Amino acid sequence: MVFVMRKLDRVPQTLGEKLRALRRGQAVSLVMLEETTHIQKKYLDALERGRYDELPEPLYTRNFIKAYARVLGADETYFLELYEEESGRMDLLAPHRLPRQRVRGARLLSSVGLLKFSMFGTIVMLFLGYFVWQVSGMLRPPHIVIDSPADGLSADSAMVAVRGRVENDDVTLLVNGNSVVVNNDRTFTTMVDLSLGLNVITIEGSRRYSQKAMEYRRVVFDNTVVGEDRGITFVSLFGE
Repeated sequence: MVFVMRKLDRVPQTLGEKLRALRRGQAVSLVMLEETTHIQKKYLDALERGRYDELPEPLYTRNFIKAYARVLGADETYFLELYEEESGRMDLLAPHRLPRQRVRGARLLSSVGLLKFSMFGTIVMLFLGYFVWQVSGMLRPPHIVIDSPADGLSADSAMVAVRGRVENDDVTLLVNGNSVVVNNDRTFTTMVDLSLGLNVITIEGSRRYSQKAMEYRRVVFDNTVVGEDRGITFVSLFGE
C-alpha cells in the first residue's frame, strides 16, 4: 500500500486569507459569490489578497466585507474588526504612494470644499426662492372683501351703498369704473346709482404690477311698492 503525504495548508492569518478559506470551505467560487453579493469579482479578489489600494473608499469596503460574510453565514463584526486592524497598520496604500494620513487629509480638504459648495448652493437656492416669492406676491391680485350689498339683493331705493375692505395698503379701487378712496383702515364706502331692473356692480382692485381682482354684485331695483305708495299719497292729497 502506498501512502501519499499531502502538505497541510497553513492556518489563515490575514483577513483575506480567512475570507478565502471560508469561501473555499463552502465550495463557493468567486463567480458564484459575485452573483450573490453583486460585488465585482475584481473587488472580491482584491479583498482576499489584501490589496486594499485596489478597493474603493473604506465605507464601500466595509459594506463588501459585510455582504461577503453575510452570504457565507459568518460573523460580520469579526471580519470588520480584522479589516480595521489591518488597514490601520498599513502606512502606505501602495508603492510610491503617499501615506494614508496624507491621503485622508486630502480627502478631508475635498470634503470641506464640497461642504462649502453645498452651503453656497443652499444660499443661492434660498435667495432665488425668496426672489420668486416676492415677484409672485407683486403679481398676485389683491384680495377684496365686499361686506355689502349682498349678491342678488332686491332694493327699493335708487341708490345702494357698497362697503368692503382690502388686505393691502397700495390698492387702487374702482367701482363701476369710478375711483373710490380706500381709508387708512383699508375700508371703503361708496354710493352707487341704480337703474330699474337688474344692476351689475363691478368692483375692481389692482396694485402696481399686479393682476386685477374683480368682484361682482347683482342688485335688482324694483320701485313698484314706492310707486304705489306715491300714487296713494297723490290721491289722498289731490283726489277731492
